[in-house]
Amino acid sequence: MLPILAAITCGAFGTSLLLWLLGFGGEASSEAIARLGRIRNGEGDSAVTTASAASRSKGSSIFRMRRPNSVSFGGMTLVSGKVAAAWAKQLERAGLTLTPREYLVLRLVVGSLFVAVATLLLPIFLFALLTFPVGFAAPSFFVKFRVGQRLKKIEGQMIEMLQMLSSGLRAGFGLQQALEAASEEVPEPLAAELRRAMRDISMGSSVEQSLTALNNRVGSTDFDIVVTAILIQRTVGGNLAEILDTVGKTMREREEIRGQIATLTSQQKLTGIVIGGIPFGLAGFFLLVSPEFIGLLFTEPLGNLMLGGALLLEGMGAFCIKKIVNIEV
Repeated sequence: MLPILAAITCGAFGTSLLLWLLGFGGEASSEAIARLGRIRNGEGDSAVTTASAASRSKGSSIFRMRRPNSVSFGGMTLVSGKVAAAWAKQLERAGLTLTPREYLVLRLVVGSLFVAVATLLLPIFLFALLTFPVGFAAPSFFVKFRVGQRLKKIEGQMIEMLQMLSSGLRAGFGLQQALEAASEEVPEPLAAELRRAMRDISMGSSVEQSLTALNNRVGSTDFDIVVTAILIQRTVGGNLAEILDTVGKTMREREEIRGQIATLTSQQKLTGIVIGGIPFGLAGFFLLVSPEFIGLLFTEPLGNLMLGGALLLEGMGAFCIKKIVNIEV
């Protein structure tokens, strides 16, 4: 019975992967680029051209991606448009090129893999099915991790970017020229975002619109301060180089405070890692010394419940410790 269920799960995985490879992900990137070129040249459908003109009149970025539609298959809506838009924003901030449709297929595939592995390890198929939500949610944790890592890199590169902008403005460059020069000097991933903002401007968007779109893509509070300062200066006037120097000084002081907080909370973080790792270390030790003693957790229904409860409590404890030591500046 178990091999049959495992074969069914693997078949579902293969079918999902085949649908993905056959174009289940939606519009290809080359088609999207061609469509943008037609819009820029005023060609293509009148509806597309009218929509492009309307977006200009409303002050939106020309290069901004349109709001994703709901993800449906066979006439059945699987993901609403609101959720698809949230997924698209998260994937964009993570630096991934997946569409919401592809992201859904990936989560279904990972959930099916979890069920397939659990079917081979657990005696009751119902317990194996309970691992599907874990596998389905696993890619979202990876995406959030990527977003956090990318955001941390961007915030660490912003001080260098502000110094380049301030130096360029003092040398007589305009803001657009200073941004273009900074995009060639700063490392990734901030350079990619700046280049995308420059493409926005080259396709007809104003500096204010492109910076606002850039701020929405990055999603950083520090970057929001920089963009707000630039927009206010372009409205009321003032010395932008001095404003950027002041913002850069404030950010350097915030980085110093963050470093002090990281030093003070490092012991608590290490304590949480050690306490959370003790059960897994003991489990590995007993698996090597006495496999029949701990094997009951994997072979008996009551042992499966105890193991699931222990993992749930471990996750709750790790979440609480993370919230305690995570201090916002």
